[in-house]
Amino acid sequence: MENSFVKSQNRFISRTLLTMSLGLLVTFITAMAFSIVMPEPPMALFLVAFIGELVLVISLSRKIQKLSVNTARAWFFVYSILNGITLSTIFTIYGFQSASRAFLFAALMFFSSSMIGMKTEKDLSTLQRVLFMALIGLLIITVFQMIWPMEQMSLFISFLGIIIFCGLTAFDMQRVKYIHQRAYEFDEVYVSKLSVLSALNLYLDFINIFLYVLELFRNN
Repeated sequence: MENSFVKSQNRFISRTLLTMSLGLLVTFITAMAFSIVMPEPPMALFLVAFIGELVLVISLSRKIQKLSVNTARAWFFVYSILNGITLSTIFTIYGFQSASRAFLFAALMFFSSSMIGMKTEKDLSTLQRVLFMALIGLLIITVFQMIWPMEQMSLFISFLGIIIFCGLTAFDMQRVKYIHQRAYEFDEVYVSKLSVLSALNLYLDFINIFLYVLELFRNN
């Protein structure tokens, strides 16, 4: 029984990480393609893509149980495409080399944080609450920085953003194990749906780490 549970957990984690990785691949291919084909896309396109992202995240989170596995996975990849459109200016502004370097650093940080989340026996729920409050503070500081820009504050925001989302990555990776543990007795379809939702959470963590790493490189 225990051996069966471990195998099921490993499959669930592998499926989650594979879905997340494919989503990231779709996002960066889309971003690169749009930066080449449309170096200066109209603002209306960004607005539509951004609104679409919000609608999809909310819909997936709330209606995941009503969707089929293939539909949930398809909407996740649609979200990845829309996010690629909104991130396409990164390749135009920073160039492929800088964006690739930031991606590599973000991948290393994400992997390290994920391993902490998977291996630690300590419950990270308290850490998640602290990080959530820190995230609210980060948003407030960012708004002030947009109104009254300060060079040193940009550096602080980048470091703080990286720390927060690395911590959230560790928590979300630990939560992947807990989600599987709770869903283990349910049917395979339900477990597959939860893997898509878990992949979305980890995907968002990675994207945020990448953006703050890129901003850190720019500040330096």
